[in-house]
Amino acid sequence: MSAPAGDGADAAYALGVFLRTRMQEAGLSTREIARAFQQRAEREKAQTAEGAGGSAAPVRGMSFSKSHLDRLFKGGAALPSVGFLRVFLEITSATVGLPPQRHQALFREATELLTEARRLRARPAALRQPQSPPEPPTTVAAIATLQAQLDLERAHRAGDRLRRELSDAQALMGTLLQIIDALRDIITELDLDLFCAPRTAGRTVPRSLAERQRTEAVEYKAAAETEFDRVDHRRRMLELLWDQAQGNLRRLAAHTDVGYLRPLPDPPPLPPRGVLSPALHAESALADIATALGRVQEYNDAEEEKVDGLRRVLADDSPLAPDDELAILVAATRLSDPLARGAALRTMLTGWAHHPRTRDTLLRLVHDDQSAIRQNAAWGLAAAWAGSSEAQGAVAALAADPEDHVRQTAALGLVHGWAGDCTARDALARLVHHEDPEVRQTVMPALVQGWANDPVVRDCLITLARDSEAFVRAVAAELLAEGWPDDGVALAALTSLCDDPAESIRWIAMQGFARQGYTSATSPVATNAILQAAELPPSYKALGTLPVAAALRQGIGFHEGITVLVGANGSGKTVLLNALALLMRSMRSVLPVDQSTASRDLAKHLRITWNGRRTPYSCDHLSADAVPVLDSRASGMENWQAYLRSLLESDGAPNRIVLIDEPLGFLHPMSEPNVFDVLSELADRGFQLIVTSVRTTWTALPAARVIRIDQSAHRTASFDPTKLPDGPTLLI
Repeated sequence: MSAPAGDGADAAYALGVFLRTRMQEAGLSTREIARAFQQRAEREKAQTAEGAGGSAAPVRGMSFSKSHLDRLFKGGAALPSVGFLRVFLEITSATVGLPPQRHQALFREATELLTEARRLRARPAALRQPQSPPEPPTTVAAIATLQAQLDLERAHRAGDRLRRELSDAQALMGTLLQIIDALRDIITELDLDLFCAPRTAGRTVPRSLAERQRTEAVEYKAAAETEFDRVDHRRRMLELLWDQAQGNLRRLAAHTDVGYLRPLPDPPPLPPRGVLSPALHAESALADIATALGRVQEYNDAEEEKVDGLRRVLADDSPLAPDDELAILVAATRLSDPLARGAALRTMLTGWAHHPRTRDTLLRLVHDDQSAIRQNAAWGLAAAWAGSSEAQGAVAALAADPEDHVRQTAALGLVHGWAGDCTARDALARLVHHEDPEVRQTVMPALVQGWANDPVVRDCLITLARDSEAFVRAVAAELLAEGWPDDGVALAALTSLCDDPAESIRWIAMQGFARQGYTSATSPVATNAILQAAELPPSYKALGTLPVAAALRQGIGFHEGITVLVGANGSGKTVLLNALALLMRSMRSVLPVDQSTASRDLAKHLRITWNGRRTPYSCDHLSADAVPVLDSRASGMENWQAYLRSLLESDGAPNRIVLIDEPLGFLHPMSEPNVFDVLSELADRGFQLIVTSVRTTWTALPAARVIRIDQSAHRTASFDPTKLPDGPTLLI
């Protein structure tokens, strides 16, 4: 590894990356490296005490704290010595068991990087190249980066406190000046009374009372001046601390670890806060002034303690953030930057998932405004805190989150951490009545996976089999048919679904009966479809484990109008569609058919059932990436609609088969109803349409029979407690 050209900061960063790589290869953490240095320093001290002599480059004279190492890895610390490199590489090489030749080669490379960094740093500033923005921090340096950003935000907050304290001090000084002026007027008036020259006609004050009042006024005036001096001294101290805080801000804002980060928002304006009521400013009654001065004294005592605390925070020899990694990470989860919060949370879950402070942090972050953070919080609680009632309640609440990926992770987490637990089951069961149909859909597979054969779960599915949304009823029907094959109550619910308004749900219910031997899978009812069914012999194994092969071995029955084969990418939908097109090549085909080996082989073995009463006229084969362009000025959506409508006017209209591969592939979900309308019009005119798609929204089309090629489409995936979920990008 050669040092990059440019500024010395770049070369220092390259050296830091080199050392960090060696540490990773040895499987050591920054804390373990610091501990190894400390052990060497203690051994050197013991040897010196025994009279064995000391090293020419003693370890105890080196900087090797964890925070220093973190800064060194990011190129933000002072350049190390050659002796430091020697000890560092001896630790890593011994741990990983490197041969001496390899160790010497690494030591030479490290010294070359150090020499280059020193040379570049020694150049005059005018000769240095401008620094390029640093790259975002790597996982290894995440804690150092978070600590730097945390320091920056704390410095901002310290500046805010100083602004408030200065504002309060200035307001209090004005109040005390008014009190002093009021007391000066009282003393003057009492002096006139004592010399028998009252300022107000007819005013008479007994001499003894006037003397007592004058004595009190003089004492109060002296006390007010003393308090004024205290506030003025505090003001000067705050101004010095303000200058120091601004210097910290400038230093931290230029730090390599935070230079690329989004600037923190400007703090809101701070209104002055006076300690005394405005009504007391002109009050001449000595009793009220005495009360006010007592409050001022108490206030000054408290404020001086605050200033001492601020001075300790801003002291040059005191770090702005603690050295403890977990404390840094917990504090960083409260930062305003969502990227920093997310990075801190992921690092905590990697190294401290079972720590009580992590649990408390996760319980707080389930309410974060970033869905990716909520998702990771749900994962962490389920992976590390199964059995905790607080964790269970928080994860159950996230099962109703507005974001799908959060709901899925929460449902998975409840199954992983609390499967069989009645409280967790009941928490999910309550969501069966949630107002959001997406939530109602999410909870069903989780209930079945975690509480199989539970009558409560069965009753939840029966309730959702009567849901107002077709896609929710479809999931309930599938799960009832699979999970309760011999249950009389479930069979009664399936029987009622055979009369559902949606063709897809009627098909699911009848398929459920077919799997139990009540009727044929491929022809549960008589249809008028041109192409009625497709099957594969059980002996056909060429497609391996593709889901479409399993579906064909059971038999696929096509609807006379619209049949939609739904499955994930790679499930074999397109292979089947192309095989059907190859079988119909004797008919007219508008577009060329893909002749892949898999499709050709499948076409040879497919068993097709045709309608003997209807003779197909032609087959049209369409796909999202091969739409006939009828108008170059029209959009893809408009060309789709125009071409499909042109089929209505073509020859052989009622007896045509249309094969469409992913017609919604390039469309926004808002445009789906337009495609549905055109396809429904074609079906009403006697066309038979067979469509493949990855989207499940076809259930919303009542005339379509939606057949799931991969039966796991609605099942909950497994929960991996060793791997964080792949959530969406954090929003800034």
